[in-house]
Amino acid sequence: MTNTTTNVSRVADIVAKTLHAHGVRHAFGVPGGEVVTLIDGLEKAEISFNLARHETSAAIMAAGASAISGRPELLVTTVGPGLANAVNGIADALQERVPLIVVSGIVDRGTRARYTHQVIDHTQLLRPIVKASFEIEPESAASTIARALTIATTEPMGPVHLDLSPMVAALASPNSKIITTDSIWHVRLGYRSRRAALGQTNSCC
Repeated sequence: MTNTTTNVSRVADIVAKTLHAHGVRHAFGVPGGEVVTLIDGLEKAEISFNLARHETSAAIMAAGASAISGRPELLVTTVGPGLANAVNGIADALQERVPLIVVSGIVDRGTRARYTHQVIDHTQLLRPIVKASFEIEPESAASTIARALTIATTEPMGPVHLDLSPMVAALASPNSKIITTDSIWHVRLGYRSRRAALGQTNSCC
């Protein structure tokens, strides 16, 4: 692994820059208030955000983009029902062995106990259909993203879920280093080789 110092400041920017450093170029989803800062960071990192009409469609679009490009791609959902709507598409990514990264908004930790609706346990909801689930924290945002990508792209490949609260996303990051690794490109080549053996010869980007 190598560390590269950047000028980004918010946790959302660190998340986006780390995703970009690992080859992610496209995000799909339905925005909500909990993820607007993340989407802003994605755009600044030159990861295009593609609006879908429903989260299941967004998940399938993200998985399809990954299958075509040979790279991990990104699904973005808002809290609770937004993530629940994406379950069918995330399950499909697991069955198809697609390295999908799922980032969902989550209510800020200090106010979760006061919410009476739209708050569900994301980790428990997705436990049967993702390889791992983490919550992004300010001090370890880059390493958490890098770990998620490593898990997603390790055979058998599959989706990995990350929670990110709006307060954390907007915080000035205490660590400005982006963690990168060359292993993702070896995985990408293997992914392309496997798809070629199956007769899936589309290429992209």
